[in-house]
Amino acid sequence: MMKKTGERESCGFSLLETTIALSLVALLVLIGSSFKINSQKHQLEVAVRKVHSSLSLARFRSVQRQVPVRISFESGFCELAEYDSERKIWLNKSRDLLEGVEVAANNAPVFYPQGTVSSLATIIIRNDSGAYQVTVAITGRIKIAAAE
Repeated sequence: MMKKTGERESCGFSLLETTIALSLVALLVLIGSSFKINSQKHQLEVAVRKVHSSLSLARFRSVQRQVPVRISFESGFCELAEYDSERKIWLNKSRDLLEGVEVAANNAPVFYPQGTVSSLATIIIRNDSGAYQVTVAITGRIKIAAAE
């Protein structure tokens, strides 16, 4: 078959098409990276809320049920346990996963029926987007502050 004069054979993409495609890919990469940063910040804030909620729940349960309640942090989990005085053991009641963060605590605070805590507890929650420090005073007061 013979080609008519003036017709061009299409073999590949034009420079304009390639430039537009690369621009779109670069735009998608930029949008995706901003979601990752926001996702890490969101994970940090969710973890701080979970820790605060667990500490408040432990204090409430201790006062309500008149038993010691302990909060412990290990391997990315926040565990709430009640003390069974008859069997003299700690019974796990709940376990929350703290995703995307590292948690370090100087001890596992124990709340008593009077609303007080065994000793001062400091909990550091951090990831790449920042860090927070949660402090539990002996009186049972919970304070959250941005850590440096």
